[in-house]
Amino acid sequence: LQEQGKYVIPNVRWGDERTYDKKLCDFAPAFAGIPKNSVVSIGTYGCCRQKEDKYFLEAGLSAMLSELTPRVVIVYGSYNPKIFGQYEHYTHFHHLPDWISYKRKKVS
Repeated sequence: LQEQGKYVIPNVRWGDERTYDKKLCDFAPAFAGIPKNSVVSIGTYGCCRQKEDKYFLEAGLSAMLSELTPRVVIVYGSYNPKIFGQYEHYTHFHHLPDWISYKRKKVS
């Protein structure tokens, strides 16, 4: 779509450190091809259930902010202030609640 001149907001996804770290190769696979200083989105739905999940979410978020320096990060799903709050001075986060929370009226 970008090649056809359409505006695209890339969705950034990562797993463990092998996907957001440059230890195995000279680039972080999770961020390959994503423009720097742009608008990106991430999904947190299902990424915050266990302590290990939260660790990788935060570590990947930190790596993404450092690597891509996005102007805006759209967050779809839960928005844990303990994770995102410490990075709010790096970029602007725009939170979109997930559909299930919205339907259960947990968010307005």
